[in-house]
Amino acid sequence: MNFEQFLKSKFNIIIIFSLGVLLSFSLPPYNNVSFCFIIFPALLYLLKTNELNGPKVFFIYGLSFAFGYFSFSLYWISYSLNFDPEVLVLKPFAIIGLPFVLSLFYGFGFYIFRRFFKFGFFFILNFAIILALTEYIRSYVTGFSWNLFVYALSDEIQSIQILNVFGTFGLNFITIFFFCFPYLFFCENKRKSINRMLIFILIIGINYMYGAGRLQIQLETKNQEVVVVQPNEGLIEISSYPDDYLKNLIKISRPNEKKNNSIFLWPEGSYSFVSKNNFKNIVKDKFKGNQKIILGGNTKDEQGKIYNTFIVFNASGEVVNEYRKIHLVPFGEFIPFENLIAKLNLKKVTFGYQSFSKGKNRNQININGNLILPLICYEVIDTGNLNINKNNYDVIFNLSEDAWFNRSIGTYQHYSHSIFRAIEEGKHIFRSTNQGLSASINPYGVSSNITSPYKQSSFISTYKILNKKTPFQVMGNLMFLFLILLGFLIQLFLKKYFKLI
Repeated sequence: MNFEQFLKSKFNIIIIFSLGVLLSFSLPPYNNVSFCFIIFPALLYLLKTNELNGPKVFFIYGLSFAFGYFSFSLYWISYSLNFDPEVLVLKPFAIIGLPFVLSLFYGFGFYIFRRFFKFGFFFILNFAIILALTEYIRSYVTGFSWNLFVYALSDEIQSIQILNVFGTFGLNFITIFFFCFPYLFFCENKRKSINRMLIFILIIGINYMYGAGRLQIQLETKNQEVVVVQPNEGLIEISSYPDDYLKNLIKISRPNEKKNNSIFLWPEGSYSFVSKNNFKNIVKDKFKGNQKIILGGNTKDEQGKIYNTFIVFNASGEVVNEYRKIHLVPFGEFIPFENLIAKLNLKKVTFGYQSFSKGKNRNQININGNLILPLICYEVIDTGNLNINKNNYDVIFNLSEDAWFNRSIGTYQHYSHSIFRAIEEGKHIFRSTNQGLSASINPYGVSSNITSPYKQSSFISTYKILNKKTPFQVMGNLMFLFLILLGFLIQLFLKKYFKLI
């Protein structure tokens, strides 16, 4: 059996699965982006070798590739089930079920690619279009736009500045295309190979220079002191001793040493088990002047509905504003089809049986003259859907509880989304989490302050302002759809006038 026959044998499923596994190591915290320029061309070569196979076989190829990718990059989700024995029944779904469900989208994507497109001149472009559309669709259908291929570039800060124009989905399409491009280097005509390499290097170089140049543009500083606190407490300890947890947060914050208008950013889940009167007693005489405390907690309305809430307190411990989370985590914060599943007595992952209710809207909050866009936990992944009302705002505050990730790669993947959103929106992001990575990230995605993971710490930071809207902030994900349309129009033009097929 020669190599080509081997690639056409049943073993090719194992090879494709293995390519997906290897590709998962391109994501944070590994960031082995060089893997992508090898794995994608290898995948294309294997698909080309098996081009005589039908769409159903290609469905299996896509499913296998994505399952390898997601099963090794999302295994950490099962760690969130370690805190409560009553939800351990969900572990098989977290380890196998979720990656499999996500992989179905890629199976259908490969099916469509084989069914409607040829292995001709536009082979790579069409593959990139279909794969980018697959990721776009699965993100919106599932509400889980996690681990798009473009996040392999999280450490390449110069290379991702173009996010301010095309956004994450747009750059994802461009990135997939260039990950695949080295496939074209291997042809019999050496002159063509060299020309393609030069084009490849030139375009990547231009993008890098654009990013490097953008990073040199000075940003305006807003002289507002923000104190970001990372207490590094265990989830069980927080729920068992809530008063002690709050007292520790105050101790780390050191409010008496801070300015009279300082804003203290505490993590998600800081207020979940404390009454308002008790909170007032705990913070009494600890804060001063116009200081504000922002934290995440569970609140209940008059109808008994529970919300995951971004709460703003004044120095006296009184609630002055709040935002109720609108993008809830399935099984983490609510049980899908709760009435049907209630008979199984199934809990959500976060403490308690009752699902959280969804907030109605996400409005900007004015805190000491600063217009804040509030985000809770993984709401920061919603590329193009942060500023729903399209109102002006100054800065993003993101509260999170990464202790659920249990010291896994999930912490780093979560943090990388904040970098991408900062560049897209052209806004400074403050991120406070109990465990994990708390940070102050400027509008270029550069972290001026970042904590060590899983260590108790705090820092003081002002924030930066970009004095104009980014193209993506104005157009949103229409930029991605424009790129896809442009890809098809280029093909039509070249087919009509140059007879390329």
